[in-house]
Amino acid sequence: MTARPPVPVGRYQLFKSLKKGGMARVFLGLDPDRPEQLVAVKTLLPKLARQKLHREMFTSEGKVGLRLQHPNIVRTLDHGVSDGTAFIAMEFIFGFDLSTVLRRLRKDGRRMPIPLAVGLARAVAGALAYAHELTDEFAQPLDIVNRDVSPGNIMIGFDGRVKLIDFGIAQTTIDVKSQIGSIKGKISYMAPEQVRGLPVDARADLFSLGTVLYEMLTGVQVFHDEGDFATMERVRRAEAPPPSTHNPEVDADLDALCARAMTREVIDRYPSARDVLRDLERWLEGREDATRPEAMAEFLRSLFDRQIEEMRADIEAARKVATGEPLPEESTDAPTGARRPPRLISEDTLAEMAGYDPEADAEPAPPTPAPMPTGGVPWAIIAAVVLAGAVAAWLALR
Repeated sequence: MTARPPVPVGRYQLFKSLKKGGMARVFLGLDPDRPEQLVAVKTLLPKLARQKLHREMFTSEGKVGLRLQHPNIVRTLDHGVSDGTAFIAMEFIFGFDLSTVLRRLRKDGRRMPIPLAVGLARAVAGALAYAHELTDEFAQPLDIVNRDVSPGNIMIGFDGRVKLIDFGIAQTTIDVKSQIGSIKGKISYMAPEQVRGLPVDARADLFSLGTVLYEMLTGVQVFHDEGDFATMERVRRAEAPPPSTHNPEVDADLDALCARAMTREVIDRYPSARDVLRDLERWLEGREDATRPEAMAEFLRSLFDRQIEEMRADIEAARKVATGEPLPEESTDAPTGARRPPRLISEDTLAEMAGYDPEADAEPAPPTPAPMPTGGVPWAIIAAVVLAGAVAAWLALR
């Protein structure tokens, strides 16, 4: 296997692309001073690095990340600019995101054990409580709102640790404010006010956490529908039957907790993540053994045991190939005696391990140009303008 030389960014050596989004690309890399520790390094796309607004937004994300030092939030290790490339270095979590786990459970016709689901929600609630309450060096609140609490942004390490992995679209008092009316995040996990393009506060994150807990308890994506408009309408109405409707093992306390977190009107929701955390901890009293990290790790092994071992071997091979280290002798396969070649882990698998959706990275096919009528405007453009106006009117009326 031919090793491709790692690319230096800051003091980090990047050797594998994980994901390209609309604003940044994320790479797998390592710190030469600690080569045993893998890092995820996000870099601002070159075309955006020339724009002051995007540079400021990216810098703000790095500053916010450095402030977020909590055991249930992915650690930001460093940020800066290297030879014109803006970057943010973060710890790499070896595990799966919650969306991968939930998909596997649905495929197997299983649900997550209720204590594990509540324990995971408690970890996220603790992270949100910390972030929402964070202040600056002058004890002024930073008013951090994540705005993207969803299964794809919750990592479960193979050691059982749970971490929120992305505050990339968080709003704070120290970042560049996004335009009022813009919709960010994953629609089926948004709060009603968020899909309407209204200003949001920390209680929007609590609604999102409620929908995540609901899905863990039931296996049902309660607001998901065919198409974004239908999903937005279901979120706007926020009508959800109690989780016990789908899973009779869910008790009345959890039904009530989800209902309060997922209430349509902001004023009727939990006032803070600290209050959600308190109710989750109250429910878990006497059930702590079932929520230990070891219990979560064992649960993941029951779902992905073979994949975990393959991923461990593959990612170590990727690191060794990138750094030019010799690979260990591979065992032979009986009865043929054929030697298994070392292989780099696929980019899709790395992306999934890092909590990024490889499907979201697909480059869209270039659109076919509409024919231009003589002396007129293409009908496709007219239709697009009309549709955009209809969407704006629909949001305003809601």
